Amino acid sequence: MDQDKIKALGQRVVVDTGGVFAIALCYIGDRLGLFRAMADGKALTSEEVAQKTNLNERYVREWLKGLVAAEYIEYKQDSDRYFMTAEQAFVLANEDSFSFVGGAFQLTIPSIVQVHRVMEAFRKGGGLSYEELGSEIAEGIDRVHRPAFKYLLAKEWLPGVPGLKERLDQGISVLDVGCGLGRASVVIGSAYPRSVILGLDPNAYSIERARSLAEESGVGNVEFLCGTLEQLPKDRNYDLILAFDCIHDMADPVGTLKGIRETLTKDGIFFWVEPTGSHDPIENRNPIGKMRATLSPFLCLTVSLADGGAGLGTIIGEAGARKLAEEAGFSGFEKLPIENPMQQFFSLRR
Repeated sequence: MDQDKIKALGQRVVVDTGGVFAIALCYIGDRLGLFRAMADGKALTSEEVAQKTNLNERYVREWLKGLVAAEYIEYKQDSDRYFMTAEQAFVLANEDSFSFVGGAFQLTIPSIVQVHRVMEAFRKGGGLSYEELGSEIAEGIDRVHRPAFKYLLAKEWLPGVPGLKERLDQGISVLDVGCGLGRASVVIGSAYPRSVILGLDPNAYSIERARSLAEESGVGNVEFLCGTLEQLPKDRNYDLILAFDCIHDMADPVGTLKGIRETLTKDGIFFWVEPTGSHDPIENRNPIGKMRATLSPFLCLTVSLADGGAGLGTIIGEAGARKLAEEAGFSGFEKLPIENPMQQFFSLRR
């Protein structure tokens, strides 16, 4: 055996273990307001941070030390004070920033908490439905997508389809399949007031939150329906159908794609977004591929298998998407040249 390889693998375990606990501390910091309390950059003692957040000082002190070691916050040795740089606050505390990562913390730790239930599915099959995973994961997913939807969706992604922006400006009918908490639907409704958007999702909690978001945002051209494609009126067709990071989760992805195809108008466009990555696991040996592939059994795979579904997992790659589209009967499939490290984009024609 190669001793250097044994040593390297052991070191990888140490790094990954520390990373898991660091993310757990970040989850605590996000949910309990610790990052926000330090976002102004002032150097504070652990007692001052505890007072600002109304938390136990001894736990706060250990949290601070842990995240200094993990290089998420900074420490002044001469005064025993802790602070965040402007960059750290931008990433960890500013919910409106393009680089905000709090959603990743909220998605990761509640997902890992499900490990014993996922292990039972390993033994007996089946899985955990979206409802069983709970509302906090739904909120985490929404927060993960929020920066990209806010800053890229209407400004870069949709205009990346030739002629689509002009059609949206003029006013078309839009269906957002698997809309979740409605973030994308509301962004599109705000950006293109002449178009009419329907967000569709079978999860009642998500639809309730989506309706609240639309009301808070003051958009009048967006509505939400709790249900599936099969529940839409048969004579109701859409000029643009969207699916963001959800087809791979579905129990019957080919059946869903067939329903989408049948629901498009003759000149309609299906804008389909999937995580970056490859069907070849070796090609996913990179930070983003690692994150997506290791998440899959805790979320995307288990949700599909809970309904006895196809169980595609998080990463299907371009090849997987093309195969599904062909099985569903789409006549046109194009991978769009939209640059993004996290997502890949496809435009399909009926």
